[in-house]
Amino acid sequence: MARPVPEIDIDLFGDASLRDPFANYRRLRDAGPLVKLRTPDVYAIGRFAEVQAALRAADCLISGQGVGFSDMFNAPKGMNVLQSDGDLHRRLRGAVTRPLTPARLARAREDLKALVTERVRALTGQGWFDAMPSLASFLPVEAVSHLVGLPDVGRERMLEWAAASFNLIGPRQEESDIASMREAFAFISTLSPDQVRDGSWAAELFGAAETGRLTMQEAMAAISAYVIPSLDTTILAKGHLLNNLANHPDQWALLKARPELIPAAVLEGVRHSSVLRWFSRVATADYAVDGMILPEGARVMLLYGCANRDERRYEDPDRFDIIRDARDHLAWGTGPHMCAGMNLARIEMEVLLEALIEQGVELTAGDGVMGTNTGLYGFASLPFRLD
Repeated sequence: MARPVPEIDIDLFGDASLRDPFANYRRLRDAGPLVKLRTPDVYAIGRFAEVQAALRAADCLISGQGVGFSDMFNAPKGMNVLQSDGDLHRRLRGAVTRPLTPARLARAREDLKALVTERVRALTGQGWFDAMPSLASFLPVEAVSHLVGLPDVGRERMLEWAAASFNLIGPRQEESDIASMREAFAFISTLSPDQVRDGSWAAELFGAAETGRLTMQEAMAAISAYVIPSLDTTILAKGHLLNNLANHPDQWALLKARPELIPAAVLEGVRHSSVLRWFSRVATADYAVDGMILPEGARVMLLYGCANRDERRYEDPDRFDIIRDARDHLAWGTGPHMCAGMNLARIEMEVLLEALIEQGVELTAGDGVMGTNTGLYGFASLPFRLD
């Protein structure tokens, strides 16, 4: 006999919880390996081992019926990387990840390092600034928009489109976000090979469509994966990393003394302060979760940030510790839907830390303002100094 699934009444989408979700995350984990939420009326999984297993069970817990709660977000099913399954997902993901392999990105690392080094030098000794637009956003916007090869209007709007898309996955929808998403889809639909930069990722996809390796619809779907969800996750992760290092001077001193820990610091940063809150899946059959049953047809939230603070997996998980082995963190997911852009995100954060260490700066963070995006956890603003 299956164990009963506990029902809990917590508001994961109230502004207070969105700004500081960790007490609710602990309540959810402690309630059981699988819980039923009252608002919204869905199941949820928040423990590390169970979230990891669910993300790898892509045949039973599918994405093709949408990964949010919003009809607006879930509506374009099938022909996009995030909300597709099986052979279609593998084909679309292969097109998206082709330029995102470590070998391909290694060619861009030197240029990315030069760009961020120049920005760090310009900000050092200049007093207080907002780290989110001035430092965290700088490299993703410059790098992604250039590498994708978008015309200027696309570059200018990518941040707004990304924020709107993640805000729409939750149970509440703002008209401004709906309008932004419609604008994003309209922009993507007007793209053509003569509008994108020669040699860019978008140009490669159009070339694949022209030679028959992809349909034009598949090429456009892959381009949308670059344009819409590719920026905010890395920007917010950088904000958390800067804030954590500034507020843990012992960790910053250790990193300066041992720069070989930079890759580990990046992984600990995204584990400790996971930007992606959750995605949902739909069960195609009864799915067992540690003696409990998620019934066929049910929608379930998989809470990435909650899993990464699970005491069952990480000792003292609320501590930011750059010598922790966080290689199995779930901030970028796992399984067939693991974040396609994680290699670029890692490089961007690593070269930022390299530039800060080489500049010999001290980091000071003021009281940041947390955002209330329903899909992403991160700072809306973060007062910062480089001295």
